Amino acid sequence: MFMREIKFYFTTGLIGLVVYGLCYGYLKWLAIPGEMNKAAADTAILLMAFSMLQSSLSYFFNFMDRAIIYRKYFGLTGFAFAIAHLILSWGAFMGLFSVRTWMQGEMLPVLTGTLAFFIFTIMALISNTFSTRMLGSEAWRRVLRTGYLAVVFVLAHVILLKYGRWATWYEAGMKTAPSLSLISAFFMVVVLSMRLLMWASLRKKTAVVLKKTNRR
Repeated sequence: MFMREIKFYFTTGLIGLVVYGLCYGYLKWLAIPGEMNKAAADTAILLMAFSMLQSSLSYFFNFMDRAIIYRKYFGLTGFAFAIAHLILSWGAFMGLFSVRTWMQGEMLPVLTGTLAFFIFTIMALISNTFSTRMLGSEAWRRVLRTGYLAVVFVLAHVILLKYGRWATWYEAGMKTAPSLSLISAFFMVVVLSMRLLMWASLRKKTAVVLKKTNRR
């Protein structure tokens, strides 16, 4: 069991480093400053969002069932990059506790990011069999589903920080490659959309079953 866990962590960790390298290279190619921190942020988003996307993928596509076992490990690997992003953004995070930040209305990007990080921290802390037994499987799943709320907060965080740059890029005729933040935001929209489609499909199936039951 221990060696199996090590194997999963090693695999997702290696994939995480590859994703980080690609993000870093892309930002370097676009000549975006602060590429180390921004690559860590986007890697965290992509890995954690992909972790949450796997439920929907396995629901709609049977061949994805084999990959869902990596869901937890992608999430935790992404969370490790989120911690790195927090450390590299510590000055901005501490600004959340500054009166000036609140007076000037600059708290929303940091606040949304902090709320998302808080939810992801809870998810990381309960990602073990001990927590499953303590909470019960149903309550445990409900807590983990708050991760979709965290994705909404991250999406808001990215939009608040990057919308101006996206608008400038669009108005200039989109002559360069899109920013990595825009790609990450699009991926989060896909994750949330897939979850909504899955929810709608499950509700429809439940309604059909209840209708058949009532006819008996």
